[in-house]
Amino acid sequence: MKNKLTKIATVLAVAGLMAAGPVVAYAENDGDHPAGGKGYKQGEGKEFFKDLNLTAEQKEKLKAQREAKKENNKAAREQLKIKMQALHEAIAKPGATREGVNGLVGEISALKAQMFSRKIDGLFAMKEILTPEQFAKMQALHQERMKSKHGDKGNPSEEPKQE
Repeated sequence: MKNKLTKIATVLAVAGLMAAGPVVAYAENDGDHPAGGKGYKQGEGKEFFKDLNLTAEQKEKLKAQREAKKENNKAAREQLKIKMQALHEAIAKPGATREGVNGLVGEISALKAQMFSRKIDGLFAMKEILTPEQFAKMQALHQERMKSKHGDKGNPSEEPKQE
């Protein structure tokens, strides 16, 4: 029982942490959403970074960082898609058991954790490129946008309000 709870908690934690990726998505995709532009308006990321008053050198470094990760991210998303499809097929089979799909669940969790880790690496690489003031402003702009898009749900780290 404890093992199942640990696995469930791990999957939920990884999924929750992956939700923190939009800040990196702005930098890695010039504001285009990683899934093909859904969720962000065209050019929104460029405006986002325009507010930071980036130097030409910073723009070049961010562009180089984005290009370096593009293929790696594409390959990871494709692997995840294949594993998720296999999981859905395995669950759909008559007689499927939790134990029978645990291996796939573990592989999917590991892939998501790797993807999240790469996003965090990208965020820290951005932090090295931006000045502390620019980075703080970027975080504030991101929080502002999340609140305007999602209301109070914009900051998952905030404590839920109890009534």
